[in-house]
Amino acid sequence: MKTKSEIIKLWECPKCGRQFERKGQTHSCRPFPLEQHFNGKDVGKILYEKFRIAVKKRLGPFKIESLECCIHFVSTFTFAAVKIFKDKIRVDFSLIYKIKSKRINQYIQISAHRYLYYVDITEEDEIDEELMKWIQEAHDKKSEKLETI
Repeated sequence: MKTKSEIIKLWECPKCGRQFERKGQTHSCRPFPLEQHFNGKDVGKILYEKFRIAVKKRLGPFKIESLECCIHFVSTFTFAAVKIFKDKIRVDFSLIYKIKSKRINQYIQISAHRYLYYVDITEEDEIDEELMKWIQEAHDKKSEKLETI
């Protein structure tokens, strides 16, 4: 197991420039213009911006990768993803334990000890300490330093 002081060397896709922990990682090489996620979705854009700012304030800098399906929040891996709707945003993240909360719209057990969660946010006050704690835990599952190869 790597310690926090060890450096992760990221593989960079020669086609699209996205970076991954595993060489040859399967992914989409089709970036999507970020602003297109917000067309006709003013409330969704406001909620996204509030969420992005809250995550940055909590965790510090991270990368944004805009794909057609959603917007990824990335450190050495995608720790959260946001889908923009007209009147809400849907945030997904994964953790190693089962959350029992009525805030969780849906979850999928993706392995023996990993769960993928979906949370809909319709009001700014739903971007609260509980949600930020879950996002931080999803982010902190790997907190090594970055080095691009």
